[in-house]
Amino acid sequence: MRKRGNLRKITICIIVLCLLHYSYNAVLGGRLPSAFDHAAGINPNGAQSWLDLLPNILKGLDLLATDDGDKRGDEQPSDMQLSDTIEVWNGEEALSMKLEEYIVHVVAAEMPASYAEEALKAQAVAARTYAVKHMLGEERCKSGHTICTDHTCCQAYLTTEELRTHWGTAFDKYFNKICAAVNETSGEVIVCDGKLITAVYHSSSGGRTENCEAVFAVALPYLVSVESTGEESSPEFSNETTYTSSEFVSKVNEAFPQANMSTPVGSVDIWDRTESGRVKLVRLGDTVVTGQQMRSAFKLHSTNFSFEITKDEVKITCLGYGHGVGMSQCGANAMAKDGADYLEILTHYYTGVDITKLDLPSDESYFFSLWRV
Repeated sequence: MRKRGNLRKITICIIVLCLLHYSYNAVLGGRLPSAFDHAAGINPNGAQSWLDLLPNILKGLDLLATDDGDKRGDEQPSDMQLSDTIEVWNGEEALSMKLEEYIVHVVAAEMPASYAEEALKAQAVAARTYAVKHMLGEERCKSGHTICTDHTCCQAYLTTEELRTHWGTAFDKYFNKICAAVNETSGEVIVCDGKLITAVYHSSSGGRTENCEAVFAVALPYLVSVESTGEESSPEFSNETTYTSSEFVSKVNEAFPQANMSTPVGSVDIWDRTESGRVKLVRLGDTVVTGQQMRSAFKLHSTNFSFEITKDEVKITCLGYGHGVGMSQCGANAMAKDGADYLEILTHYYTGVDITKLDLPSDESYFFSLWRV
């Protein structure tokens, strides 16, 4: 039965290879599209013949013998070669730089340098994880390059010159502080069940982070709602914006014409909130919109908002800043001030994860190998 099954698989494999060979040469002119590259495990920067793919295909069809015959043991993590340089698109050109150099400039842009050292270390590991996931092709940048400096797409990034302007006379102090945080966590990334996580983070949770599915429509076991205490003293914790009644009505009708709002009094109701308290649905006049839509239309700090409405004005109070998923930077700083180290911070905000390391061997390329820190 095993041999007969293998024969069928080999026949299927040959047919598939013939079809792919035809498409490769006749349709694509000898170059595979990048999406197929990653699906097939092909290096997008180098051509590869279909014969080179045969071992992988045979392995996928269970035709290559294992050390113990047909018996399969627990799958072990394998080393994945990774360059120690990253391509960064700055909006005008693609820059090639050392991964750790890139992380320094991301941490400097994403987290206040005045934050505690352990919080900066946690940020460095999260930022590195995010970057390496892009380097491995597991996440894509809209620019078509490995990663970009647009914070609305990838991660924020400030050049040395921009940091000198931003920090002024404190440049040396802060730059050295961030370099130390990056250096002391050099090569460390976050994994869950042996795979790199999607290491999202935000400025302030407002007291509790959000479940991933409430924002990004997909549930991830390590991105679940957790308490985030100590953020109350941060300026990002709470924000208030006041509109006159006419201003509010005008903004609502401009963003949502179907609302047909004439007055905010009696026209605004929060219908549902998530587990963490963020708004899921809100009625605006004759329509109902999501909390995300409301946040976008009014440029609110978060979806954890509430209304105070009178006949003359509307006050919107927001708790937290950002989408609320993953690590809260303000919360990380509060934990660090209370004595937590960066590992405790990361494992609090990313549930059930391990911290692993990128080793740099003598051939000056990184290899992704799993080991608990």
